Amino acid sequence: MSTKEALAASKVVRCSCGLEFKAPGMASEAERHLIQAVKRHAKDAHDLDFGDEQVLAMIEVVA
Repeated sequence: MSTKEALAASKVVRCSCGLEFKAPGMASEAERHLIQAVKRHAKDAHDLDFGDEQVLAMIEVVA
């Protein structure tokens, strides 16, 4: 992935309920917020407890 593509890329997690979480760019701060949002949704909406590594495994990078 080129630098230009990396800057335009987003990190996405799609829940089976249809909700989509997106973090713009490749910044670690955005990724941290994405992970926390997914974990909070999983607990509140589905009574599931995910660890950070589990959420990281769900992340897709889209251009």
